[in-house]
Amino acid sequence: MSEKQLMRRLRKITAVVVVISILLFLGGGFITSSLGRVQKDTMTTQMISEAEEYKANVLRKIKMDQQTLQTLASFFRFSNTISMIDTDAFANGLYESNRHNSFIQMGYFTEDGDGIRVTVDREIKKNVRMEDLEEELQASIGEAWQGESAVSRVYEDARTGEKVFSYAVPVYQGDEITGVLTAKDSIEAFEDILDDKTAMNGYGYVHMIGKEGKFLIRSKNKVVNRRVESIFDGNYITEAEKEKIREAIDNDESVFSKFRYQGTAYQIYLNPIGLNGWYLFCVDTMQGVNAPIYQMINVTRAIFIGVLCLSVFLLIYGYQMLRKNHKQLIELAYYDSLTGAYNTVRFMQEMKDALSGPEKYSVCVLNIHQFKFINEIFGRAQGDKLLCHISQVLKESVNPGEYFCRDTGDFFWMILKGQNEEAIRERLYEMMEKISRFSLSQHHNYQIMIYCGVAVRRDDSSAEMMMTHAMFALQTAKGTDRNNVWFYDVELHKQETLQNYIESHMHQALKDKEFRMFLQPKMDMRTGKLGGAEALVRWIPKDGTIIYPNQFIPLFESNGFCSSLDMYMVENVCRKIREWIDAGITPVPISVNQSKILFYEEDYVENLCAVLERYRIPGDLITLEILEGLAAGNIDELNEKIDQLKEKGFRISMDDFGSGYSSFNTLGKLHIDELKMDRVFLSAITGKEDERQEIIMAQVVDLAKKLRISTVAEGVETKENETLIRTLGCGYGQGYYYSRPIDEDEFDRKYMEKGNGNHEV
Repeated sequence: MSEKQLMRRLRKITAVVVVISILLFLGGGFITSSLGRVQKDTMTTQMISEAEEYKANVLRKIKMDQQTLQTLASFFRFSNTISMIDTDAFANGLYESNRHNSFIQMGYFTEDGDGIRVTVDREIKKNVRMEDLEEELQASIGEAWQGESAVSRVYEDARTGEKVFSYAVPVYQGDEITGVLTAKDSIEAFEDILDDKTAMNGYGYVHMIGKEGKFLIRSKNKVVNRRVESIFDGNYITEAEKEKIREAIDNDESVFSKFRYQGTAYQIYLNPIGLNGWYLFCVDTMQGVNAPIYQMINVTRAIFIGVLCLSVFLLIYGYQMLRKNHKQLIELAYYDSLTGAYNTVRFMQEMKDALSGPEKYSVCVLNIHQFKFINEIFGRAQGDKLLCHISQVLKESVNPGEYFCRDTGDFFWMILKGQNEEAIRERLYEMMEKISRFSLSQHHNYQIMIYCGVAVRRDDSSAEMMMTHAMFALQTAKGTDRNNVWFYDVELHKQETLQNYIESHMHQALKDKEFRMFLQPKMDMRTGKLGGAEALVRWIPKDGTIIYPNQFIPLFESNGFCSSLDMYMVENVCRKIREWIDAGITPVPISVNQSKILFYEEDYVENLCAVLERYRIPGDLITLEILEGLAAGNIDELNEKIDQLKEKGFRISMDDFGSGYSSFNTLGKLHIDELKMDRVFLSAITGKEDERQEIIMAQVVDLAKKLRISTVAEGVETKENETLIRTLGCGYGQGYYYSRPIDEDEFDRKYMEKGNGNHEV
């Protein structure tokens, strides 16, 4: 290459560098200007965001205080006249409650104006007249009589002289308001919320003001150190800005403003709390929120100078590195680093392109049975070799126009041509056979098993929808211990639809009381009469259809909703027993199932006792049914919880004994009152096995008697079943021979109308 050519190229490079430099300068000026705009936008956005957060914290405290007061209202027994209340016990109860919250005074007032008040100093004052109270407190009590939970305006406490405000909540007996429970708190209760040194990056202060602009709470961190009563005092804020602020406050609107103090500019933001005309008054220095942006502007200028020096070098070096790294970037972006197969991102691209054409496709997902176990037993290296082997098998098995990828862990996806299920099934089993030939170790003959879910494209389903369907089919395929292929079909679609419905409607269904209590009788084998009942749940949506427990209980156990449902059922059981007692009917004990997640909640016993107290029923009418699995590995902890419940009067029953790997050792250690033998005992007594099963049942019943544990046989379906369990000495029988689970009304008509609850079936 000649010198002229070199110079020509050099001039071109120089021209490019000059142009780039000019563009950088122009860009620098534009960016500096943009940063100025960003400064203002950032300041506005952050102040609004932080003000909303402080507002939420204030309202959250108010809500929590109201909830505390409402909770206290539900614990005490009130009346519509003070004379009918045990005033000493009630006043002491208020004092004890007052010790555990931040209220400085609490009280209770009846409709005729009589009341009781108690302070944190243990000063208990009776015969208080409502007309003697502060006007603000009287107003909030008046709102509570209208059924509203009220918060008063700020006022000066007549006794202490400090600024306070009050809560008032209605107290109900049934649907009738019998009184109002009040609590007084200092306005300084919000100081801990507002005195946050991190407000607006440590440069901001938050105060609380009233409707007239007077300070209710002044932050300890403040700009103006002089004592001022109102934000309108002094000449710090111009008259124009004051007028703008007053107009916004009158309209209950938020507003931005500004003022200068000792040469420093401050941004202010007033945000209405939405209660009693209270406002958050936020102050921030112009540099405070945006100090990083000012630094960024200076750093940006320095960077531009450095960039100009590096431009020539980067232009030449960058082009060379771009070509070299292009291939590496492609591999990182679209290929699995272990197997070399496509990753999910590239697979999705190929899949969407394939589905956009006329060809018919099916999507498959493969998963290795117990891959975690393989990694733990044979080592991570052997697990990686297995994944690479699967990738190689799939690579050899796919046809042109078909694709596969490795997803996370041990999941592999494929998109195959065709929609004939038998042809696809045959291909997949052939691949599984090749995969199963892999040997994990020279010293182990471990059988590799693969599950596969397949979704055939129907009705122009999207790629994402097909993958969801394939994954749903895979979950069904995992129900076996062999190589298995499962196709997504109408039944799986129904299951998926039902599962989605259950998860999206369960909370609302609980609120709407769509979960109904059904009762199944338990018959006393000694008397032949009704000895109790078991509460079972049915989900009956508004359209009248029934969703059975086996359709939603497993899902609730996995997502934790079962704890809410179990407490709901306990509530219904207590309600039904209270209805019998109020109607003069001798109640029968009712058993109710309790899940593991609920049983080990910290406040489980307290919550159960609270329900009993609310309905005023004895604990021995409630039997809590638990499964043997609760005792796995922690029998001592379980017994401790059982003993706590038994002290409160509850009876404890072990449900479904014999359905799985039941242990006589566990039975001997648990402090239970009742043993429910699973229906498998009776259903297994057929043909030649009759005598063996009877011997087992007899031994279980005999052992339970020796342990002083009553027994219940489930699954009594025939007269012969009943005769057998009576002969064996079983205490109670339960099953369709006596009755299927029926709703409350039918149970009352069939078993409880005689008034003693013990008549024969």
